[in-house]
Amino acid sequence: MNAFLLCRILATVLFPVGIASAAGTSANSKSLSMIEIVQHLEKDGYGPFSELSMDDGRWEIEVRKQSESLELTVDPTSGKVLSEHRDDSERTPGKDAMALSKLLQTVSKSGSYQDFEEVSFERRYWEVEVYRDGQKRELHVDPITAKVIADRIDD
Repeated sequence: MNAFLLCRILATVLFPVGIASAAGTSANSKSLSMIEIVQHLEKDGYGPFSELSMDDGRWEIEVRKQSESLELTVDPTSGKVLSEHRDDSERTPGKDAMALSKLLQTVSKSGSYQDFEEVSFERRYWEVEVYRDGQKRELHVDPITAKVIADRIDD
C-alpha cells in the first residue's frame, strides 16, 4: 500500500518534468527572434521568403527551397521545422535582393526597431510590422538596399 502511494506521488511530481524535457522547453524558455529563425532557415537552404507571421504560437512561413514553394510551421523556441508542405507560388524578391536575415538586421539597427511581428513581400517592397518604442509600426522596405521607404503607425 505504501509503495503504491509512493509511486503515485512520484509519478505526479515527475511526469510534468518529463513532458517539459521531452518537448525541449521549460517555463524559462525564450522564443528566438524572427531574425534568428530566418538565419536558421537560410542555413538549411530555404529562401527566398515571401511571408512570415506568428499564428497560434508558431511561425508560419512561406518560402522557396530548390525552386519549390513551401509553407513551413516553425517552433519559435527551437527554430525546428515542425511541418513542411507544398504551397501555391507567391511572389518573392528578385535575385539581386538582400538576404532576408541581413535585411531585417539592417532595418533593426537603422531605426531602433525591435520585435518583428510579420513580414510579407508586396510586389516591389517588404511590408514589415515591427515595434519601436512600444508602438506598432508598418514599414515598407526596399528589398535591395534595406532602406526604409515608408514608416507609419500601424492601427
